[in-house]
Amino acid sequence: MYQKVIKRWLDIICCGGAMIFLWPVFLIIALLIKLDSKGPVYFKQKRVGIHKTHFYIYKFRTMRTDTPKDMPTHLLKDPDAYITRMGKFLRKTSLDELPQILHNVLINGDMSIIGPRPALWNQYDLIEERDKYGANDVKPGISGWAQIHGRDELEIPVKAELDGYYAQHIGFLMDVRCLLGSVKSVLKSEGVVEGGTGAMEMAAAREKKGRIMILTNHSYMLYQFRKELIQEFMKKYEVVLSMPYVGHEDDFKKMGCKCIETPIDRRGINPVTDLKLIRAYRRMLKSEKPDMVVTFSIKPNIYGGLLCGWMKIPFCANVQGLGTAFQKKGLAEFVTVLYRIAFHHVKKVFFENQGNAKEFRKRKIIPAKKQVVLKGAGVNLDRYRYCPSREENQIKFLFVGRIMKEKGVDELFYAAKKLKKEYGDKIEVGLVGFFEDEYKEQVGQLQEDGVVCFYGFQEDVRPFYENASCVVLPSYHEGMSNVLLEAASIGRALITSNIPGCREAVDEGINGYLCRVKSAKSLYQKMRKFVELTKEERKEMGKNGRRKMQAQFDKKDVVKKTVKAVLS
Repeated sequence: MYQKVIKRWLDIICCGGAMIFLWPVFLIIALLIKLDSKGPVYFKQKRVGIHKTHFYIYKFRTMRTDTPKDMPTHLLKDPDAYITRMGKFLRKTSLDELPQILHNVLINGDMSIIGPRPALWNQYDLIEERDKYGANDVKPGISGWAQIHGRDELEIPVKAELDGYYAQHIGFLMDVRCLLGSVKSVLKSEGVVEGGTGAMEMAAAREKKGRIMILTNHSYMLYQFRKELIQEFMKKYEVVLSMPYVGHEDDFKKMGCKCIETPIDRRGINPVTDLKLIRAYRRMLKSEKPDMVVTFSIKPNIYGGLLCGWMKIPFCANVQGLGTAFQKKGLAEFVTVLYRIAFHHVKKVFFENQGNAKEFRKRKIIPAKKQVVLKGAGVNLDRYRYCPSREENQIKFLFVGRIMKEKGVDELFYAAKKLKKEYGDKIEVGLVGFFEDEYKEQVGQLQEDGVVCFYGFQEDVRPFYENASCVVLPSYHEGMSNVLLEAASIGRALITSNIPGCREAVDEGINGYLCRVKSAKSLYQKMRKFVELTKEERKEMGKNGRRKMQAQFDKKDVVKKTVKAVLS
């Protein structure tokens, strides 16, 4: 009697009374939807009703019109990308369900106020599970017993069992309990998880293992220099990577990392793109709920740090060099203020050299007790194995890096021209890497004149290190030059600028030479000095470099120190 008669009349009376008050809300929401995005106000979808019959459910549209049809939200690859701005609000507050009061309960009668939430017609796993408990033999509802016990967070077997419990205990008091529980859940936005069911179980798994989220601006560089660190994190944590996809993202996925593509404008400050980045970070931090965040490079450090501080998420940051931001007056002061705010709640900040750490103390950005100075990213001694010099009748200098002013290429080209005039074919100056557009014509002319040999970008630089006599890097600023560490590990002498991030790799006269920064004359003199050494002296410099890397820059030691600081 309750199910067939009383429940239906209660639905009509309650929904009819509600519509008297709700019709202005319907109009306002409809107007906002039309203003927010193209498409209809309503969205209808085939669902499973009582005894597994089919009907159409009505909702306010919350997703773009190009969203794949008849696909549950949890099966979409990136559900957030399809949800409109107005849709996020409607789904969070459950206001998108309001049309069901009018169309599905009051007019059509294919739903009740309380009952199992109707499955999509092709959600066969849920339909099959509900059969076990008789939950398909009661009229579906706008809300129900499962909805107030987890909603989107429930695994399908758990949801079906809760729906079955309702079917077995259906009655007036049960409906009242569900209704009151629904009001409470809606007011608290409980159980709303876009993009997946089973969030409770996943949360429990994370509770056991924990979750680290890494924010960076370059997937290729992260893999090249931090792969071993991430592998160590994965022993105790689930690892989520937020980064632009510029290489090796598939390798990270094969390792077992969750990867989220996050476009970043790496150069300059653009309010529009930076605001999008901040929103993306906020959304990710909210949905991923990491136990710890680790950031690399300036924008992830600042924007990620600000959000972690506001959201009370523990985080550690990596300063991989000061870059041009600290070289320009005005911009340096602005960046300093941003760093102070962003690092207010930071747990640890990792620096790659003492000079950068001192600069942050000098600018009162962060105290010494929160600083950890590492030997850069370290060098993988097994990957960059010692290789005896192959020098025969030609001394080969090698530059590896982006061909740009800040890397000291103007000084290098000056020195190369002078040395070529003096020594001719006795020397070669090789270039490996991308060039900035402004250097395209110049590099082409130098190559045509026989001053340099340009080899372009190389995925694996080891053969070029092995074929070189000496690696040259007259850079203006570095965090810690990985090029120098790799070359020294293979057993090559170094000539580089006497600046933080470069000088640490060189013991003057032992495994290389230091030149004055931005001094073409000083660089030329050091390169000429190397040419004048005997072959055995040059080889001994290379061997000394390998010994130095083994003693001071082993990546295993750097990873161990980093993990200890992050997890302590």
